[in-house]
Amino acid sequence: MDIYFTKEYAQVNALIEGGEAVHLDIDSDYGRITHTSIKRKIDMMIDGVQYYDLITPYGYGGPFVHEHTDIDKLVEDYESRMMEFCRSEHIVSEFVRFHPLFQNQEAFREIYDAEYMRETVATDLLSFEDAFQSAFNATARRRVRKLVKDDRFSCLVASGFNDIEDFMDIYVETMDRHHASDFYYFDRAYFEGLKEKFGKQILTTSVYFEGRIIAMGLYFISGNVIHDHLNGTRAEYLQYSPAYLLKYTMMNWAKANGSALIHYGGGVTNDPEDSVLKFKRSFSRNTSFNFHVGRKIWNGPVYDALCRESGAGETDYFPAYRAPRHIAGRK
Repeated sequence: MDIYFTKEYAQVNALIEGGEAVHLDIDSDYGRITHTSIKRKIDMMIDGVQYYDLITPYGYGGPFVHEHTDIDKLVEDYESRMMEFCRSEHIVSEFVRFHPLFQNQEAFREIYDAEYMRETVATDLLSFEDAFQSAFNATARRRVRKLVKDDRFSCLVASGFNDIEDFMDIYVETMDRHHASDFYYFDRAYFEGLKEKFGKQILTTSVYFEGRIIAMGLYFISGNVIHDHLNGTRAEYLQYSPAYLLKYTMMNWAKANGSALIHYGGGVTNDPEDSVLKFKRSFSRNTSFNFHVGRKIWNGPVYDALCRESGAGETDYFPAYRAPRHIAGRK
C-alpha cells in the first residue's frame, strides 16, 4: 500500500493538524475499501453539540479500493458506512486530496464533488533507457553536468532519517526565505514521528559544498515508487543550483535500486505556470498526472448552521466555516 494511504502516516500528520487519525476498513460482500483521514475539532458548537470534520493528511489519500466484485455495490456500501460513521462521530464535512498516481477519485464521483486542481509530475525510470537524457530538460542536464565536474560538490543518499537536525535547519531556512504559510512548516515531532513509523522507508539526499551540507531532500520509498516529500537549500548557495544535483542523485539511486517512478508532486498554486511546478518539470518532460480534490457535506443542516455562525459569505473555500476572515468577507 502506498505510504500516503497508511494509518501510520495519518497518525504522524494528526500531530500537525491537531486532530485524531481515523482509519476505516470497509470489508463488504462486494470488496474492500480503506479510508484514512484526520478528524479535526470545529471551534464552534451548535445547540451545545461539538462537531468535527475530516481532512486528508498532508499530501494525498482518500478512500482506496483494494479489490471488488461489484464496484457499484461496494461504493454504495462505503457511502452507507461513512454516513453511519459520520452521524455517530458528529462529523459534518470532509475534504479529500485524491492520489494522482492512483486516480482514486474515479470510483467515488457519485459521492464526492471531485474537482481537477493541477498537474503533478514525475521521472519515469522504466520507459526510457536513459532517464537523465529523456526526462531532464536541457537546462537541468547542463547544470547537473557542471556540478558533477566541480570537485567542491559531493552528494550522499542516506536511509533511516538520522539527520533530522540538518534537514530541519535547511528546510526551515528555505520556508522562511519564501515567506511560506504555516501549512508548510512542520515541527520536530512530525519528523520524529516519520522516523519512528517508517524508518528505512525514508531517504535523505544531501549536497555538500567543501564539506558543508548546503541542500537536502526528504523522500519516501513506497513500493517501487519514490515520493519527493520536502526539500531545502541554503540561501547563500542558491547561485550554484544544488537542487539539480539532489534530483540527479536520487534518480541514480532509484534506478539502481529498482524503482519505477520518482513522483515530485505539483506546484503550490493551480496556475499552470506556477514557478514550483515549472522547476519540477525540469525533471519530468514526459510524465504527468492529474490531481483532484473532493468535497463532501455529510450533515447539511449543521454545515449551514456553522456557516451562519462563522459569518461565511459566498466563498469557494471548503469547508466554508473554516474560511479565513478575509476570504469569508468578515472584518
